[in-house]
Amino acid sequence: MRAQALSSAAVVTALLAAAIAGPIALAAGPDANVEWNGVSHVWWQDRRPLCPVDGESFQVRFQTYADDITSARVACEDGDTRWVDAFKLGTRGPYDLWAAQVPSTSADVMSYLIELTDGPDTDYVGPNGPSDTMPAEWFELDFASLEHAPLGSTLLPGGGTVFRVWAPGASTAHVRGEFNGWNLSSPMTKTGEHFVARVPAASDRDMYKYYFDGGIWKPDARPRGLNSGENYNTYIEDPFGYDWQDETFTTPRFEEMVIYQLHVGTFSGRNDPYGSAPFPARYVDVAARASHLAELGVNAVMLNPVTEFPWDYSAGYNPITAWSPEWKYGTPDEFKSMVDALHAEGIAVLLDIVWNHFSTSDNFLWEYDGTQIYFDDPVVGTPWGDQADFDRGAVRDYFANSALYWLEEMHLDGFRMDATSYMNIEPQEAAGWSLMQRMNDEMDNRWVDKIAIAEQLPDNSWVTRPTWLGGAGFDAQYHDAFTDRLREEILDAAYGDPEMWKIRDILNGSGEYLSGRYVVNYLELHDEAWPSSGGQRIVKTIDTSAPHDDVWAKGRFKLGHGLCLVAPGIPAFLQGTEWLEDSDFGTDSENRIDWSKKTTYAPIFEYFKDLVALRTSHAALEADAGCQVFHVNDGANVLAFQRYDLSGNVLVIVVNFGNSDYGDYRIGLPAAGDWVELVNSQDPQYAGDGPTNGGPLSSEAVPRDGFDQSVSIAVPKMALIVLEREPETSVEYPPTDAQPALSTPHLKGGFPNPFRGTTTVAFELPRPAPVRLSVYDVAGRLVRRLADAPYEAGAHRIPWDGKTRTGSEAASGIYIVRLEAERTVRLWKAVLLR
Repeated sequence: MRAQALSSAAVVTALLAAAIAGPIALAAGPDANVEWNGVSHVWWQDRRPLCPVDGESFQVRFQTYADDITSARVACEDGDTRWVDAFKLGTRGPYDLWAAQVPSTSADVMSYLIELTDGPDTDYVGPNGPSDTMPAEWFELDFASLEHAPLGSTLLPGGGTVFRVWAPGASTAHVRGEFNGWNLSSPMTKTGEHFVARVPAASDRDMYKYYFDGGIWKPDARPRGLNSGENYNTYIEDPFGYDWQDETFTTPRFEEMVIYQLHVGTFSGRNDPYGSAPFPARYVDVAARASHLAELGVNAVMLNPVTEFPWDYSAGYNPITAWSPEWKYGTPDEFKSMVDALHAEGIAVLLDIVWNHFSTSDNFLWEYDGTQIYFDDPVVGTPWGDQADFDRGAVRDYFANSALYWLEEMHLDGFRMDATSYMNIEPQEAAGWSLMQRMNDEMDNRWVDKIAIAEQLPDNSWVTRPTWLGGAGFDAQYHDAFTDRLREEILDAAYGDPEMWKIRDILNGSGEYLSGRYVVNYLELHDEAWPSSGGQRIVKTIDTSAPHDDVWAKGRFKLGHGLCLVAPGIPAFLQGTEWLEDSDFGTDSENRIDWSKKTTYAPIFEYFKDLVALRTSHAALEADAGCQVFHVNDGANVLAFQRYDLSGNVLVIVVNFGNSDYGDYRIGLPAAGDWVELVNSQDPQYAGDGPTNGGPLSSEAVPRDGFDQSVSIAVPKMALIVLEREPETSVEYPPTDAQPALSTPHLKGGFPNPFRGTTTVAFELPRPAPVRLSVYDVAGRLVRRLADAPYEAGAHRIPWDGKTRTGSEAASGIYIVRLEAERTVRLWKAVLLR
């Protein structure tokens, strides 16, 4: 039950802030409040077996936030009502997994609902979600019609398979396959808009098709596996047949992610030290090279689309389904094995999904049952193919359910959605927008630790704005302004006229919901390197003569990619970037990345390895950590900025976009003491020609850039230099001298976050003012008052030790820190771990 401790407006405000997607569960604990945001029961995924038959006993599974409830049970109704206690199966990330065993019955119908208890608070879960009182509608199983079967083909533990398909326009249907000699001996029964059949002889990996109205052959619309080589026959697949080994894997926090874009077909096999691989390469080939990605240090792989597409060679942007993995790359179990291998190396797996259109060829959903049930009439067109009918409920289910399938059965860790600007086009603009909201809401409910990234071009803050504020709810979006401006200035450097104020602007972000972890920064991904999109590898643009590796190509390449890795936001780069790849992205054999270059350009690989290691290990480089550009010299084409966190970690980054070396260049420093050069992209060890800055760099009491201290260093042309202060040196935080004047109070947030023990909340006032700083849980209840007094203008820091007003420890989860000053309210999300 949701308690009311604030005004309704304040509760909504707090909940809206909490709705901002994050990788940790909402505030949960034995606090007499069941947290509905973490409660999930998806009937077609959460019963064991998936399709109970013949009144057999079955298990009901569901999720809650970890440690949120004190007990649970399931009510069963088959003429008599019985209650079955639920037990905790285990945990998955921020969730507890629960189960209750429903007894067998001789009745044709069994209904059930879930009861959740947290101390005195008892709530219920029915088909319409959680409720305070027992709902009228219960989950129902009809053992006579089997209408409770999941759509698609579902293996039965005792043998046989149940088939269920949505085909409202057909009058008759049969399932024909290897199990019955492709004959008409397995008719399907129509129930509402679906056809259902139980076929005792149908078994794992048998192929089949549906046969509508005596002449229409169709694959399953929700296939777990397809055989393109045999006219898209559908495979029956056992979703539980693979023995997963990734129980201990945890998706990296979004703030820590470094993303590597990988195309399965062209990743392996060219001058490859790991051995030969066919073309196109396969899931097993990616799995065999997981150690390379681990050596590089990336913690997330973003796969180009692998949902089934026509022919064998494709970038994946011509899908014919949102479900099964591309057959040419391997079986569904081989896909799972690839995910397992990457997880074993600590690497998350994200999938590029294409929902905005279907392929112009081989589109078997077209007039699926003899009528146009998946598409509008007339069709809604995009530049790449026809869009599905997002206005129709069953079509929306088709897409939304596919996302849960990839997360649940295939153990993926998130998505990149292709061309989101074409998801909400007329005449079904509202339906497309709400479909994206639905996907993100369902992920935040059941998979809050998984990430959803939008390829939104141009930038649109509404795409990453929480759904409760009317946004689409994505966790991050491609930072189009960052990529465009960075590429402009990298290429303008060839003419000696880059504009450093543009680099300053992109480092500062593009505003609310377009900064920090809400953006993905990159110099080039597949579109920029793909001739079909008008692009090519940037080293070819810089150095037009093979092998495209002159001093300018290497220098500007390292500078641009390096800036992505040290800037605020989530960095990403394309396969082969780690060794100066000049083979353009594409789908032909010559587009395979050349593994011999890992040796040829070993210093480039070392540069990426070292910089990725720094990015993933240093708190000051997290996506949301602070950034202050304090030095912009457009004449010399030099810029400097600091990255910092609230515990005093600080790095200073100096970049030179120009073509001149500076042997004695002075920059300000935010702290006195000794500094060391951690990375210099022009170091000879990284295939540069120096100079570097060896030994400790002692600051001098020479004011510069608004700081009291400065240092003179060597800054080579095209260099990216990272400096770190040595330990035992105090640092001024937050930096105030060089900051623009505030017009309203600013809540900077806190560090560390997530935190165990104590976090320090920082805020800044433009003028002296009374301040109230409070901590609320997501139900709007006051947890702790941190400040309630007048404060002077300037920066202030106040610790919160994770305790409540009574001195007890607050439960782990998300809390809302609320700053009230000068009639202004600012909110920040704090994540407490126990």
